[in-house]
Amino acid sequence: MTRDAVVIGGGHNGLVAAAYLARAGLQVEVLERRDIVGGACVTEELWPGVRASPGAYTLSLLRAEIVRDLDLRRHGLHVEVHEPYLFAPFPDGRKVVTWSDRARTCEQLERDWSRADADGYRDFAARWSEAARRARPLMLEPPDRERWLDAVGPGILDGAIADELAGIPSEQVRVPLAIQGLIGTLAGPSDPGTAFVGFYHELGEAAGPPGAWGYARGGMGAVTAALRSAAEAAGARVRVESPVERVLVEDGRAVGVVVEGGEELRARAVLSNADPLRTARLAGVPEPDGWRQSGPVVKVMLLLDGLPDFPSWPGREPWRGAIDIGYSLADLEAAAADARAGRPARRPWIEAACQTATDDSLAPPGRHVVSLFCQCFPADADAGAAADAAVARLAEACPGLPDRIVDRLALGPRELEERFGIAGGHIFHGEMLPGQVLEQRCEARGFGRVERLYLCGSGAHPGGAVTGAPGYLAARAALSDLGRE
Repeated sequence: MTRDAVVIGGGHNGLVAAAYLARAGLQVEVLERRDIVGGACVTEELWPGVRASPGAYTLSLLRAEIVRDLDLRRHGLHVEVHEPYLFAPFPDGRKVVTWSDRARTCEQLERDWSRADADGYRDFAARWSEAARRARPLMLEPPDRERWLDAVGPGILDGAIADELAGIPSEQVRVPLAIQGLIGTLAGPSDPGTAFVGFYHELGEAAGPPGAWGYARGGMGAVTAALRSAAEAAGARVRVESPVERVLVEDGRAVGVVVEGGEELRARAVLSNADPLRTARLAGVPEPDGWRQSGPVVKVMLLLDGLPDFPSWPGREPWRGAIDIGYSLADLEAAAADARAGRPARRPWIEAACQTATDDSLAPPGRHVVSLFCQCFPADADAGAAADAAVARLAEACPGLPDRIVDRLALGPRELEERFGIAGGHIFHGEMLPGQVLEQRCEARGFGRVERLYLCGSGAHPGGAVTGAPGYLAARAALSDLGRE
């Protein structure tokens, strides 16, 4: 029997692709190597009775069209905006707080810092908000650098995040905003391209207000559970514990896959949710030339027996949003320089999140899980040592944290690769700097010059994070090639 399409990997993009293909009437089979679907967008029981998301940890960039087309709310997806948007505590007792409402942020900055800081932020936010309005439609279009340049301008597309923030006088106010431009990169705030990385995180719409970020009730696995439900409702078949051994290629065309153990599944099209390097290996083609996919992140999950106070903002409220730890622009530059030289960052920066502070479905009373997204580290980083450095760094602004830790899970690039099957352990399947995103980003159609092989994971345009866009674009290309627009 020949299926219409086989999808390698049940990550969020693979499930998006499967759902669209099945809705068009195609016979689709999804093959997931783990015993749960979701890829790095999962909720897992990390400790008895305690569930958390050890990969992706907050939601914004999932495209509104996908949420609407697949009716994901009917399939159980419920997202609430997390507030504050960002909270950055400092060892000197000061803090930076931003909210999803720009006006509220300006009021907060004027109260905590100065009128000049509020005005500088207002100008920056207005400029980026307008550029984001123009750029959002491009997320569901094939890559076109000129269209992006027309939409956002050269400063955002190719410039440094430090330059974009130069109108805000207080350095500490700039620090958490600069961190957004460094996520998933081995770059510092003054490096070209980091403005685009920060801007990319402004393109969300899944949490409600444009650009807002939120928590999916039940953790990030609720996103992929809803996508699986939508795909299966449309007729797709999803198989777990079915790792693909190789792609079958005949006369330059993908004609199916071989599942571990020898089972052959023939198909008219093969879509790969795997990263570009792994997809190339499965298909027996050369890896994309110059593709950068060494992960710079150590992910640390902390189990706490209570939430300690930040001296700069006591109470539970600061734990409800994203918490950014990076105390100066120089520290951010130094962390990247360390990792580029093959050393673990001496002063790592961290983005932390504690969904259990707002979602009581994940842990019993009195227990909390804090997710620490820590940079910058080389690919062979000792995850345990990196976790020690990250906890010590956060404790400079939250001294009570170490005494609250009951247990922890540390995942460096090697552990992320083993757990999620991502070569190099890179959460975005590759660098998100614009030179790679818009000029080297792997085309969805004809990956590796193999006809009817489509890359539908985060290595394809428009890139990483939980967007669903690569899956959408790959499905659209496959439908066109199969004569099912």
